[in-house]
Amino acid sequence: MTRNTRVVDVIAELQDYGITVDVHDPWVDAAEAQNEYGITPIEKPEDGAYDGVILAVAHQQFAQMGSAELRRFGKPDSVLYDLKYVLSVSERDLRL
Repeated sequence: MTRNTRVVDVIAELQDYGITVDVHDPWVDAAEAQNEYGITPIEKPEDGAYDGVILAVAHQQFAQMGSAELRRFGKPDSVLYDLKYVLSVSERDLRL
């Protein structure tokens, strides 16, 4: 998490709006994230559980998953946000 604290800012902002945020990042040390930021990463997102999926880091394994696999984590009408320009324009709903 120390490499990309902007992600921490996004999480905090969403939580300020009362949104429940699950964080999944296979590269993050869970103990470090908990100790430094109070964030407990989940091991794997649950299929069909989310109103929105935010791609906030440009890890190669997320790019290799592609939008279809990433969308699997969302509910049928969920939105896929790509904050790091990993996906093509046709694969994502919004990009900041």
